[in-house]
Amino acid sequence: MGGQVSWIEVRLSQEDEGRIRLELEHLAHVPDEFWAQFGPGAVGIGWDLTLMGFAQHLTGAAQVTPDKSAAWLASAEARRFMEISNEQWRLASIAAGTPDGEADAAAQRCLAFYAGGEPPPS
Repeated sequence: MGGQVSWIEVRLSQEDEGRIRLELEHLAHVPDEFWAQFGPGAVGIGWDLTLMGFAQHLTGAAQVTPDKSAAWLASAEARRFMEISNEQWRLASIAAGTPDGEADAAAQRCLAFYAGGEPPPS
């Protein structure tokens, strides 16, 4: 994306009761300025949305058209999903050592990018 290269490793392993575990590792060299601006949610929210769609596909949910997808992304349900995802990525950032204030500001800018709205002043 945006001329950047990243690497993805996917592992599937058998679990009990016919279940399969999917593990996904995404490695990207992100410029420090981008990381400081948006934090891990910049990619994390996108992966969370992608994996949710993949899960719906695997469960046999109805075919999603581009129009249905766009309508859902504009819904209150999608906004709430992104808020929850964003909050978990904010907490992960803090757990990884990002100071609370920096993680909070990056998370607010990230959510504004994904869900619309005005980001806070830098």
